[in-house]
Parts: sequence; C-alpha cells; structure tokens
Amino acid sequence: MTRKLIFFLTLCVLLSCLLQTKFSQVEVRAPDGYPVHNLNTGLNYTTIQEAISDPETLAGHTIFVEKGVYYEDIVVNKSLSLIGENQIGTIIDGNSTDVVILVKADNVTIRGFTVRNGSTGICVDHSKTSLIEDNYVTTNADGILVRFSSNCTVCWNSVGNNTNRNTLITNSWNFTVKDNDVYGTWGYGINANASSNGVITRNNVYENYFDGIGLLDSNNCRIVGNLVKNNTFFGIWIDSSDYNSIYHNNIVNNGFQATSNSALNTWNSTVDGNYWSDYTGVDLGHDGIGDSWYEVYSGNIDHYPLMGMFHSFNTSLGYRVNVISNSTIENFQYFESNSTIVMRVSNTTANQAFGFCRVCIPHALMNETCYVIINGTDPYYWNYTLYDDGDNRWIYFSYQHSLLEIVIVPDFPSFLILPLFMIATLLAVIVYKRKHTVRQI
Repeated sequence: MTRKLIFFLTLCVLLSCLLQTKFSQVEVRAPDGYPVHNLNTGLNYTTIQEAISDPETLAGHTIFVEKGVYYEDIVVNKSLSLIGENQIGTIIDGNSTDVVILVKADNVTIRGFTVRNGSTGICVDHSKTSLIEDNYVTTNADGILVRFSSNCTVCWNSVGNNTNRNTLITNSWNFTVKDNDVYGTWGYGINANASSNGVITRNNVYENYFDGIGLLDSNNCRIVGNLVKNNTFFGIWIDSSDYNSIYHNNIVNNGFQATSNSALNTWNSTVDGNYWSDYTGVDLGHDGIGDSWYEVYSGNIDHYPLMGMFHSFNTSLGYRVNVISNSTIENFQYFESNSTIVMRVSNTTANQAFGFCRVCIPHALMNETCYVIINGTDPYYWNYTLYDDGDNRWIYFSYQHSLLEIVIVPDFPSFLILPLFMIATLLAVIVYKRKHTVRQI
C-alpha cells in the first residue's frame, strides 16, 4: 500500500470521527415521543421537566430540546444548561398559568427558546452566575425577571410584546443586560429596581409605553451604548438612584428624552456624552461634540452632547472601535493583517451636504499616527491628534457627502500608503459584496 493511499485513508477516518462528534452534539434524535435529551447520560425524555427531575441528571449536565411546542411550567433546580434546538421552533408555552421557566439554582444557562404565555416568561430567583441568552420571550405578563440574584447575564434576547414589563432586574447586584431587543410593552422596557453595580449596554429599546430604560432605588450602574427610541413617556427614567453613569446612548424621539430627580448621576464620560435627537447646539470646534451643554432634567447636565449617532464595532482582536457620525455607516471592517480600518458611509438625508466621523481607536489596533483617505483623497477637514488617554486615540475628520469609502491607515512610510490603500479598498469591496450589513448599536 502506497504512502499516499495510507494518508488518504487516515484522513477519511479522521474526518468521519469529526463529523460523528459534531452531529452527536447538534443533531440529537431519538425515537418518536422522546424529543428531550440529556447529552451527558444519553437518556431521552418526553418532557423537559422529566429530564431535569431525573435523579440521573446531575449538576453540570446539558439538556437538549428538539424543535416543537412544549406546554410546561419548568423549574430548573440544578446547575444545568437547557438548550433549545432552534429559538423560533423550540417553544415553551406556559398556557397562561404560571412562570414558564423558573431558575432556582446557580450556574444555569437558558438558551435557544421561544418562551410565551406565562405570568412571567423566565424568572431567575436567588441565583448566582446564570445566563439567559438568545431567547424570544413574548406575550407574557412579565418577560424576563431577575430577582435576589448576583452576577447574572441577560443577553442577545428578543423580549417584546409582554404586557407589564419586558425585562426587570430587582434586588440584585453585579448584573449585565446587553445586546437585547426590548420593545412593545404597555409598561416598562428594561428596569433595575433596588439593585446595584449593573451594566445595561448595547440594547435596542424602543416603542415601550412607560419608559425605555429605568432605574429605581438603584446605584452605581452604567447605562452605556444603547439605542433608546420612540418610547411613549420616557426614554431614560431615573428615580431615587445615585452615582450612575449614562453615556454613549442614542436617545431619539421619546416623549420625554430623560428624567432624573438626583444630581448625583453623570450623563457623560470624560470626553463623550449622549446623542440627543432634540439637541440644537452647534460644533464650531470641529470635534463632533456640541459647543453647549444639554440639560437633561433639573440640574442633570450632559456636558459633551454628541453631534451624531454613536456606533460601536467589534473587531477580530476583540477591541471595539467607537464612531460618532452624522452619516449612515453602511459597512465597517478592520483588517488585522495591516491594521487598517475601512468604512463605507452615505448621507443620512437627501439634502445633507457634509458629514463627519469622530473615531476612537484603541492603541492595540493601531498604535501609530494614522491617515484618513476618502475615495482616494484627503478629507475636507481632519484632526488626527484630537485626544489620547494612553489606551485610545480619538481622531476627527469631515467630508463633502456622497457614497464614500473611508480608509484609516497607520503612519507607514509614504511609498507604502498607496499600495496599502489599494489592497484595503479591494478587500473592503469584496467583503461588502458578501456581507452588506453588520450588527451595531
């Protein structure tokens, strides 16, 4: 037998093993009537609660649930991962009777379900370090409720059209609510009551009736990088809460943009504030920050109101590039191989003549002084040394508007700039054609 044939047969065996391993985790199937599986024991069940309650199901196990509709009220009283096959197709229906999923243990993960028709969709009660991720929670009285818990995370969920409250954190601490879509309730969007040291970030919160994001008796929290839009009464509502930081939010067309009865909250970082759709100030300083402050409510001041919407883009190295712009950012790419940023922008309105970008670039991504090239030429105006805090550099540039390609390159020798621009532009066009949209806030 030749070496080539031996190599080919060995490769086939290895590929077969890899495929079997993959499908044993994802394509779990059992005989009809047993759609719930414990991936650790190999046992199969007819209901989710049966799988959880089985004495052979132990802490650390994973319960996998096939697509289908499950009319159950579930109590998770062990440290388990409860994983649905498909968020839209794997439905747990509470039949309008009780809490649909009640988490009563530490280190629980709930992922990949539609949770509907309960008094509460998902309730995390007296739990530590649990994760509620990638679920669709709808048509309950309350959507997601976290109470008397610590270090819990609610992320990447769609929480909408619940009657009273979409997402409520109460009597809890060190919580994180991030990257969720929260919308369409007759009550509250995201609220934290009697809680502390929480982070509410990168959520899209819109068309809720009372408020988009609210704090009541909650201290030392950060509300950062959210889109808060078209909420009937308040965009951000803060009551009896102190030492909270609110910045980098896009606060757009709410009944009242924001309210607070304490002057001990901060409405900007050291260099940036929030974007307010009703701000009427100007930017004669050419830095993307309004020259006059924005009064939030009764002594609460945003000292650095943004002149354009805030965007935050993740990169292949895990660092985020923040962009404040009055343009529509249609595409963003960071190329690790040459530390180059490529953006495609267009005018937001038909009669918009000029646009600008204020960009915060971590030194870990681009440590050299940079150049900006827009459709092969210099910007209309630029300031590449706007601000530097030792970890990040802020730059500013403006341009006459059309559909533009912006390339930000490190300060390489001049003979490399043109080839680098051509390569980066070619890569950007290829990526743009393959993937026109990116997730951003």
